[in-house]
Amino acid sequence: MKDALVPVVRTGLDLHFGRLVSRTPDTEEEPLFADAALTLARRIGEHLLRHDAGAAVDAGVMRYALGRDDVLPAWLVNRGLVASENDRASLEPALLGVLDNEFNQRRYFDYVAGEMLYHRWRWLPETQRKPALADRVGDARDNPFCIEINTFDYVLKFNGEVLGKALADRDVLHWYVRSIGSVVLLPLVTKPVFEFTARLVEAKYKTPFILTLFKSLFTKAGQLPPVDRYGVLVLGDILKLLGLRDYHNAARQDHPELCSGNVGVLELLRHILDRFDNPTARMSCDARFRLGGDPPQSLINRLAALYWLRRTLDAAKAIQGKKAAPARGMRVEERTVLEAAFKQKSILYFRLFDDPNDSAINPCHIKALDKASMVVQSPRGNRLNEAGPGQEVHGYFSITGANRKSTYLDFRSNVLAVEDAEPSYCLVELTLPAAFELTRRSHKRLPLDPSQLAAFEMAAPPPGADWTAFSNLEKWPAPFCIIPDSASHCHIKDLSAGGLMLEIHQDAPAHEYFNERNKDYPLLASMHLVGRTGIADLKLGLRLDIKRIRDFPPLRKKYVGFQFVEAGEIRHDRLVRFAPVGKDGIFLIDDWIFRNSIGR
Repeated sequence: MKDALVPVVRTGLDLHFGRLVSRTPDTEEEPLFADAALTLARRIGEHLLRHDAGAAVDAGVMRYALGRDDVLPAWLVNRGLVASENDRASLEPALLGVLDNEFNQRRYFDYVAGEMLYHRWRWLPETQRKPALADRVGDARDNPFCIEINTFDYVLKFNGEVLGKALADRDVLHWYVRSIGSVVLLPLVTKPVFEFTARLVEAKYKTPFILTLFKSLFTKAGQLPPVDRYGVLVLGDILKLLGLRDYHNAARQDHPELCSGNVGVLELLRHILDRFDNPTARMSCDARFRLGGDPPQSLINRLAALYWLRRTLDAAKAIQGKKAAPARGMRVEERTVLEAAFKQKSILYFRLFDDPNDSAINPCHIKALDKASMVVQSPRGNRLNEAGPGQEVHGYFSITGANRKSTYLDFRSNVLAVEDAEPSYCLVELTLPAAFELTRRSHKRLPLDPSQLAAFEMAAPPPGADWTAFSNLEKWPAPFCIIPDSASHCHIKDLSAGGLMLEIHQDAPAHEYFNERNKDYPLLASMHLVGRTGIADLKLGLRLDIKRIRDFPPLRKKYVGFQFVEAGEIRHDRLVRFAPVGKDGIFLIDDWIFRNSIGR
């Protein structure tokens, strides 16, 4: 152990064994302690990366951030207890013996550095906390290996939405603040992960083929060496997850030291950390990646499930792409779904993946279906006709079952060929999908007649608005979409207890608002429904989320699907008390649809 870092260990032991008492800084002193915590974290990084980092560190700030129970991480205390055979009198020498190991030293110093960064964030004024986190993410981008792994095809990269939802959990938020700029070992084969992923797969996919395949892959992984059961989570410019086995298979081509057949988990983890400790990181300790602590189990489940979903769907595509047994074609469940769509002349809607800002939908119907592909008839004007071989597309359609209920399905496919068949249409050949995702619709839908809608107004509150003020309709922003309108450019196509579908003509003022950039912003709406004679009107205030935007350029229309998030009945034409909308939707709408006896 470096002499310069001994004060960190000594302070930790003194606090744990009661020789030093922890303190709480006064509020006015917190900015000074925030600076001291950042300095200690940086000094630890400098000494771990360099041999000439100067004098010993000042670890005094530790007693203001950590207490007896958390100054030593649980793993270190547990190993010390094992080494001392649960003899408290021998625990301190045993802890020092554990820290004789270089990897354990790094793990402990990285723990202290992470705690310092967390408490620095906690001691900062509220207005400085978000910029401080953004600076740390920027520091992570300065690490070349952090950016390099974005190019590895086996790395699973998560968008902000995945972590954004999880950060609503206080435990996840605090773990994230500690862990920016760190590498975390993630268990991928555990009982909680299996149970969570199995429920997710069963809910998302109609065919049992995907669930059975996942269970088979998971069970097999549990019988393989530990390297196949762990992944590494990287918290840098974005959140990334890579399987250790995938890393080993790719890295050993350029790193002969990994060619041994019995490479272990810790050996691979050290190898990854060494690649993060590159020359650039040694020049700037802020770009150094630490070894992070375990995430909350809820986040482990969520991230590991996405890893297993990718592995399962890749395996499904590989199975259905095999040329050795072409006679088998698709699995029975998938072929049955497509044959039903063919017989029922279902309309298939396609969206191209080449432009994420293009929401244009391309309606088609199945012209022919064989063992390896399907041919769809695509009208002139569809962008699908311009696609080249290999272009990935997203499709969806519905089929009607024996009980006359509709089943909605999503899938992905690739274009094989486009034939300019007739002046009015093209024939597009597509690969058969590996799987279909079931889109659940649990609410009775009403095709809303214009006479049943007395008024509908929609407004877009600015980002950061105080939503508590919107219990009074007089405080709402001016509406940008009003129904009925003089030009009849906007209509509610259908309504259910869970949401509604809005049809918007290209000439409507609201048409340009509904695009991918605005999709994540919640909206406000007031709705006044009138029904049959003797049935009371229904006036509701609604908070809505945009779930889907469908653009039909040939029809010069967009169809926008909304989900109700919060709702309340409007009182005295100006007051509304919002309450969350549960999975069963808004009872008042369900009841109104039932009383009017025109639901389907």
